[in-house]
Amino acid sequence: MVKYNTAFFASLETMFEILLKRFGKKIALTIFKEFMELNLTKAYSEILAKRLSGKGNFKKIVGERDKALGLKVEFEDFNEKSFAYRFLTDPFPNLKGLVKPEELDAGYLKFKIFYFLGKNWGYKTTKHFWKGDGQTEHIIYQTS
Repeated sequence: MVKYNTAFFASLETMFEILLKRFGKKIALTIFKEFMELNLTKAYSEILAKRLSGKGNFKKIVGERDKALGLKVEFEDFNEKSFAYRFLTDPFPNLKGLVKPEELDAGYLKFKIFYFLGKNWGYKTTKHFWKGDGQTEHIIYQTS
C-alpha cells in the first residue's frame, strides 16, 4: 500500500484555505471544484479517451487512483444499481470545520460519478469522518 500522500492533500487544503480567506466560501468551493475536475480529467484522460465507463470501471479505475495517492478505499456492491464507495482515510482532515463535508465532497465526487457512470447516477453520504464516523461512506445509485 502506498503511503498517504500528505504533500499532495496538504497543498489542496492550503489552496482551499487561502481561497476561503480571500474570496469566501462560495468562490473557494467553485474554484476547488474546477481544480478537481481539471486535475481528475488529466489523471483519467487516457481512460476517458477509451470511453471506459460503468460500475466495474468506476470501482477499478477510481479505486486504483485513490490507492496510488495513499487513500484506503473499499467498495461494496448492493445490486446492479447501487454500491458503496468508502473512504477509510480522510483525504482532507484539516478542512474539517471550515466547510460542510458534503460541500467539499461534491467538488470531486460528482465529477467521478458523471464521467464513469453518467448523468443517471447520484449519491448520498451515509457516514462521514467529520461527523464522528470511522469512515466516509457514499452510496452511489442509479437514478433512472
